[in-house]
Amino acid sequence: MKSAWNLVGMALWLLLIIYFAYIIHDMRARRLRLIVTEKKSFTWHNFWISFGELVVFLLFLWGMSYSTFFLDVKKMDQSRITTSYAYKPLIIRYRADQSDYVMVRTGNGRKPIQNYTYYVDGGKYLVNSTNATIVYGKSNLNVQAETYKWNKEWLDHLDTRYQHAWVATVTTTYKKNLFNGIGLHAGRQADRFSLIRIPDKSFMYVVGD
Repeated sequence: MKSAWNLVGMALWLLLIIYFAYIIHDMRARRLRLIVTEKKSFTWHNFWISFGELVVFLLFLWGMSYSTFFLDVKKMDQSRITTSYAYKPLIIRYRADQSDYVMVRTGNGRKPIQNYTYYVDGGKYLVNSTNATIVYGKSNLNVQAETYKWNKEWLDHLDTRYQHAWVATVTTTYKKNLFNGIGLHAGRQADRFSLIRIPDKSFMYVVGD
């Protein structure tokens, strides 16, 4: 477990399940009591009690579901997340026909994504177009990359230092606190995005071309 704060979220989900079981039991018990005591299976008083219990359950379920599954990390303030940046120069891969910094392979399917393979000091990395992008030419940013808060002066410095061949990775992590624990996110990675910079398209080897 990334953080003990996530125990709060687990306890709340367990409480929600117990409350749902209680609602089912209570509705059935009240209906049987009506049949036995008043010879009726329906009264408005009983209906509104059941309705109120169900509304409370649905509100609780909506709140927990939103906190657990539907949070938009890009809209959170710094009290909920931490953001870190890492920069490394790319290592060129020499081949007989073409040398490259990154290999691109397009997947199959109705909505195919591209897989990017690149090398830096320390190993080989494989990312895809859902959490990475490649830029080349004069600009070191594109539309996809600009959704993140980069230090553009530092990116320009990387261009000069590494001859337009580097990768920058931004990682967003949920802080270990009560609010993130409610959604079972405390201490977990929220988002990771890689900006792969190459001098020009000739340094990109596309499989199948």
